[in-house]
Amino acid sequence: ERELARYFFAKKGCSMKLTVNGLAGLRVLRDLRRRDPSALRRRIDPPAPDPAPRKRWTVGALPLDALLLSEPPTKKHPLDVVVPRSAQRLGAGFARNTVYGAGVRPGSFVDAGNGVAIPSPELLFVDMVGRLRFPVLVLLGYELCGTFGRDPADPMMGAVAFGVEPATTVGKIREFLGACTYLPGREDAYRALTYVADNAWSPMEAVLATMLTLPLTEGGYGLGELRLNVRHENPPELVARGCPESRVPDIELAVAPVGFNYDGRGHYDLQAVAAATDGPGRAAAIKDARSKYVDDLRRNRELMAMGKMILPVCSEDLFEEGALDALVVEALRCVEAMGAEVPGFAIGYLASAGAAKRRQELLWSMLPWSEAQDYARELEKKSRALKEWLAGKRPKCSV
Repeated sequence: ERELARYFFAKKGCSMKLTVNGLAGLRVLRDLRRRDPSALRRRIDPPAPDPAPRKRWTVGALPLDALLLSEPPTKKHPLDVVVPRSAQRLGAGFARNTVYGAGVRPGSFVDAGNGVAIPSPELLFVDMVGRLRFPVLVLLGYELCGTFGRDPADPMMGAVAFGVEPATTVGKIREFLGACTYLPGREDAYRALTYVADNAWSPMEAVLATMLTLPLTEGGYGLGELRLNVRHENPPELVARGCPESRVPDIELAVAPVGFNYDGRGHYDLQAVAAATDGPGRAAAIKDARSKYVDDLRRNRELMAMGKMILPVCSEDLFEEGALDALVVEALRCVEAMGAEVPGFAIGYLASAGAAKRRQELLWSMLPWSEAQDYARELEKKSRALKEWLAGKRPKCSV
């Protein structure tokens, strides 16, 4: 397989060879998932960096278009690159080198075309350990193992691609970790993978799942293992009476038949109803919104008839302060009504004002709105201060 990938490089006439990782690799991977998902199956070993036809690495030698860069990297904002051996490090000031040698499983990189290679989705997940905050690493896991892709240039606010092929699965990442003999960040990747599930269909669903499953110590709710978008068959007597053959709740708890369905602001498209003028256009918009509303009610009834309590979730439950706490308390009451118990959950933790503030800040930092970066920076500042305090250094700011 690797020989075929090398043949592909030669056939394309790509003399320049460069392997990028970190955020650069993630950006290229997101583009491939939209444009050429089959490329992720072109597995190779990282080629030795080669600026040919140039003699040395300069900014001008970089394929900025292939790297999806609008501006060249600088010493302050370097490009993350991978080399197979220490002696092959790029000496250019704009490059930050990572050496992946014999400890990584063969074929752990992807030929992205145009002389560019990136880590495989499995290796990229491990590669982001330390580059992303732990909850964001878990969130990335949902994206890589899901059927949506964030925008390469603007992952927070850009257009989302839905219905794309999963880049990998939780099982494949776990298998990859076990096959590597030496891989920095492996233990942290294993830990993050504990809170990832396959088959997330949207970024908001992934954010909700991340918050629900993350342990209390990481700012989540500690609800344990989740299952996403599992199809449940309706009984024949309902199908015979016009009900769909199956229903798919977004998120289900493994500990009890309780789950969540997220419907965002665009689900009923009330803005289209409000914007439509009198006449056939307005009647059609109202009919469409009404039919979705009725179908959602029937979906919840049918799932309840299967013995599953599925709580509807709206965007306000994520954006309004304290709303997700209330939703989780409601879910816990449902779990109790089912005679089950959520492992490790302390109801007193929800009542803690300090914990609630940290949870809310974490949630807001992952949502698609302009304030997210401010909350993310504040969380990073607090995390850095805590690490300094634990190391015996007293920071000037309090946590």
